[in-house]
Amino acid sequence: MRQETFTLSQKELQRVSVISACIKGGMACARAAALLCLSVRQIKRLKKRMREDGEAALAHANRGRPSHRRLSHAVAERIVQLARSTYAGFNDHHLCEKLVEREGFSLSRETLRRLLRKNGLGSSRKRRAPAHRQRRVRSARLGELVQLDGSPHDWLEGRGPQLTALGMQDDATGKILAAQFFPSETAFGYLCLLRQLLRRFGVPLAFYGDHSGIFVRNDDHWTVEEQLAGKRQPPPSSAAPSNNSASPSSPPTVRRPKAASNASGACCRIVSPANCA
Repeated sequence: MRQETFTLSQKELQRVSVISACIKGGMACARAAALLCLSVRQIKRLKKRMREDGEAALAHANRGRPSHRRLSHAVAERIVQLARSTYAGFNDHHLCEKLVEREGFSLSRETLRRLLRKNGLGSSRKRRAPAHRQRRVRSARLGELVQLDGSPHDWLEGRGPQLTALGMQDDATGKILAAQFFPSETAFGYLCLLRQLLRRFGVPLAFYGDHSGIFVRNDDHWTVEEQLAGKRQPPPSSAAPSNNSASPSSPPTVRRPKAASNASGACCRIVSPANCA
């Protein structure tokens, strides 16, 4: 006698188990309906089908049959012909749009993609190779590079206002050189940390920070020279501090955080605020 092999899905296997228990009398139809999320009437239909044809009767009736929503052979050939002639070189997404707008076809981009790949038509758009990224090598010794950044957070865990932690970290050793809480990330806060850093460790070789707007001029005044050059110049108060430098009431300014030192080692051209803690 010829035997046939049927493959059941996990969902269908669960149905077989529940309906078998229901047929043997170990489970009521209402309980089986609740487990399979079906009606009691549907459970009775499945019981009858399983008694007559066995477990294979619980497989989906449309298995092995072609879908009624599939593209006809003539439509598929027409689409492939257009892709090779009129719309040659179009990528899948663009081609799908043109087929719907101009040719009147009704299909999804995924259906079009499977049809084109089946007929040996690849997308004209090539995938870009992933960009190679390599971690920057740390500095060789302490003081060569100091990283600075701020982190706004609810540091007090709801017991006070939200603060911003500003810090300066040595790139070579990872040591925190200066850190303090401030209401927000401002140049004034970084200058306070810079004062602590200079007093405890001396002048570093260079600073590294993100492109924050707090280190550039934010005023709307452009000189004629700046307009001709197309870029802003650092304010004159960013010169090296001296005994007769800008007054404490003048706004603190600092050059870009990536500025390197000169031959004398003076890389931090700032105007230190007098009321900095």
